[in-house]
Amino acid sequence: MATQNSRIKLKRSTVTATVPTVPSSNDHTDGSWVATDIYKGELFYNQADDVLWSRGDAGVVCIGGSASVTLTPAQVKTLNSTPITIVGAVSGYAIEVVSASVKLDYNTTAYLGGTILQLRHDGADLAILRSDALGSTITNKMIFNEHVSPTTLNTQMLDNAALQVDVSASNPTTGDSTVTVYVNYRLIPA
Repeated sequence: MATQNSRIKLKRSTVTATVPTVPSSNDHTDGSWVATDIYKGELFYNQADDVLWSRGDAGVVCIGGSASVTLTPAQVKTLNSTPITIVGAVSGYAIEVVSASVKLDYNTTAYLGGTILQLRHDGADLAILRSDALGSTITNKMIFNEHVSPTTLNTQMLDNAALQVDVSASNPTTGDSTVTVYVNYRLIPA
């Protein structure tokens, strides 16, 4: 087994949507490397997006990322007509949701109308995951668990598309609770 211990480190970026790259040479001292180039086995953490990357024999791979968004009652009541982005689009990748959960901090009035919370790619026909958390009348934490199965005529995961939170059917008509959505994901090359 060959082991290389030179310059193996954790690189990081503070720029949204930055993805590590494969260098044009195998020598980081030859002047050809750019700031995003990594050796095989190195880690690259994009702290702006909370995404961890590495490089293997097949190239750069996304190990995983996480994101969350807290929605005010006013935002929840317009989620069908105005979805909220939880993970921005990354050029050349599709966002695969690994797991998702939601926390509803119940206030005084339940949401009525569109109460099925969804995770959906911007422009896709179908949601990826759903939760009926908005119908809760207590402070609650729930896992998104209803998988939506596409047919061969539907789109569900799209390359270069943001992941959004919305509600099915229609905007909720009442409700005053704050909702926080948490997502763990990985990026799949286009």
